[in-house]
Amino acid sequence: MDAAFDATALASQGVTALIGEMVRGGWEAVRGTFGRFLRRDGQDAADRQLALFDEAEQILTRADEPADDQTRLHLERRLALQLAAYLDRFPDMAEELRALLPKDETETAGQGPALSAQHNTHSQVVQALGSVNAGTGGINYGVPPRQSGA
Repeated sequence: MDAAFDATALASQGVTALIGEMVRGGWEAVRGTFGRFLRRDGQDAADRQLALFDEAEQILTRADEPADDQTRLHLERRLALQLAAYLDRFPDMAEELRALLPKDETETAGQGPALSAQHNTHSQVVQALGSVNAGTGGINYGVPPRQSGA
C-alpha cells in the first residue's frame, strides 16, 4: 500500500464509475468483474455487497420514475461507505480497484487524434481517423456551389 492511499477518495471514485455504468445500462457487463474484486471478503460477504449494488442499480434505472439527484447522491454516499470499509479491511485491493476504474483523460491526452469544434453554429464537423477525400468535386455544406467563370 502506498503512502498516498485514501480509502474514502478511492471508494468515491470507484462508486462514481460504477453508478455511471448503472445509469448507462452497463452494470451487468461490469458486475462479474466487480464481484471478483470483492472476493477477498469471502463469497457470502461478496454476494451481500453485490446485492447492495444491484439494489442501487434497480433504483437508478426504474423506467417509470428515474432517480433524482438527491436519490443518486444518497446511493453514492451509501455505496462509497461500503466500498471504503472494504478497502480499509483489504488495503492491498486498492491497486486492483484502480485498475478497474476508467483511465483519467489527462493520462490519454496527446495519444491519437483530437478534435476541437468550437463556435461552430450552423456548421458541420467531420471527424475521421483516415483521409477524407472529396475527389474532384469538393465538399459543400449549406452553401450554394461556386459559380465557374464568374
